[in-house]
Amino acid sequence: MSPDRLALLAALLVAAALAIVALTVSVAAAPILVITRPDVSATNSSSGGLTLYKLSLTLPPLTSLRGERVACVQGAKVLRVQATAGASAVREGCVYLTVENPGLRPLRVEVLVEAEESREPGPPILVALVAAAASAAAASYLTMTEGGREKLFSALSIPASYYILRREDASRSPKRVAILKYVRENPGVTARRISRETGISFGEVQWHLSILERLGLVERVRIGKYSCYYPAGTPLEAWLSNFIARELRAEVDAEALKALKPRLELLAGRGAIPYREVQSLVAREDSRRAPPQRL
Repeated sequence: MSPDRLALLAALLVAAALAIVALTVSVAAAPILVITRPDVSATNSSSGGLTLYKLSLTLPPLTSLRGERVACVQGAKVLRVQATAGASAVREGCVYLTVENPGLRPLRVEVLVEAEESREPGPPILVALVAAAASAAAASYLTMTEGGREKLFSALSIPASYYILRREDASRSPKRVAILKYVRENPGVTARRISRETGISFGEVQWHLSILERLGLVERVRIGKYSCYYPAGTPLEAWLSNFIARELRAEVDAEALKALKPRLELLAGRGAIPYREVQSLVAREDSRRAPPQRL
């Protein structure tokens, strides 16, 4: 069998398994949170039949959302919604957000959603969404490129994220714990380096990173052909300097980084920094040489 057909078969098998997981979750009595925007992360806590979800997203500068659906709650009645910026509303169990960011820096927005567990069985989780994820997975994996694989694991992580959020468990997998620990100790690391240095397969690393990213524990920024991962909230100078040192094997020009930091933070907030921007931070060889001593 050709490599392309093997890749297609593997993608379809994974998609089928995830569809089974999604359908299993759909008949559970506990509330299910369905995230409808890829840039939204969520955490939750439950007590006495009430579940409190905290949705988080970062709005790029000079952008706005107008009645944008960010998440839906199934198997529960939404009692209260409150956003830290803008206005939020609930319609048919879905949370809609309207917010503007007129500034020049990214705006972090959090939405608190309080839901009460429903005693009546709810409709099954968007099976069409699972099917769309499966088809996207099969098509993207056939590219056999890192970018294609990223699309695959991004698509397939959608139903997986429902499963994890429902069980309030981000650390059940020892491999996921090991990957998160490594990212915390090495901010700005790439998936391939994590795979090499932890011994976890590249595919598994991408899978677990996609889950950690959706849960808001790690963030990702694209730099040229690289995807850098770092703990959420890590200062730019920390993870970017580490990336340049480890992946480019170069030193950072501290003055250049200080001057370009506002622009780089803006680009990072949008999810990608052009490679040429990072190259401009590399200290030149002559600037690293010690000045000659006078005789």
